[in-house]
Amino acid sequence: TGEYPVPASPAAARTRDTVFVTRFVLVAPGAKQVSLVGDFNDWDRGATPLAKVAQGGQGGVWTVELPLQAGRYSYAFLVDGHRWTADPGAPPAVGEDFGRPSSVVTVRGA
Repeated sequence: TGEYPVPASPAAARTRDTVFVTRFVLVAPGAKQVSLVGDFNDWDRGATPLAKVAQGGQGGVWTVELPLQAGRYSYAFLVDGHRWTADPGAPPAVGEDFGRPSSVVTVRGA
């Protein structure tokens, strides 16, 4: 995941709240669809779909950028609507959300 700061909105900027655009990436060759589920979207399977990215020679790369406030979030990828996948590039969450493996991302304030 990668992060960079942006104001949340004009109203949020007035209160000095900052969000960080955080990029989530999963390599899932053969997947027809991938969604991101986590604390930040109430584990809603349809709230945050990933887009398939054309990578020279490397197929199956999916990504999404999500504005998040500073904090710690548990999340996972949902592949083809049924395969729950932890992020192989992130630390695992302590315990498992909904009895399934998940990962942790920490968004740090500036």
